[in-house]
Amino acid sequence: MSGQRRWLKVWARTVGMPVGINDDDKPEFLPITQSDVRKALAFRTFWIVLHILTCAFIIAGNGRSLGMW
Repeated sequence: MSGQRRWLKVWARTVGMPVGINDDDKPEFLPITQSDVRKALAFRTFWIVLHILTCAFIIAGNGRSLGMW
C-alpha cells in the first residue's frame, strides 16, 4: 500500500468515514459507494479546515484588539 493511500485511510477513519479498497472491502455496513465516501471525506476535510481557519482568525482578531500583537 502506498504512503498516500495509507494516509487517506488513516485520515478517513480519524474523521469517521468508512473507507476501503473497493466497495466489497470491509466494513460491510457501508451504506454508500467508495467514490461517495471519498467525496464525503473531501467535504468533511474542507469543513474541519474551515473551522480551524475560522478559529485562528477569531483568535488573531481578538489578540489584535486586546493589544497582544
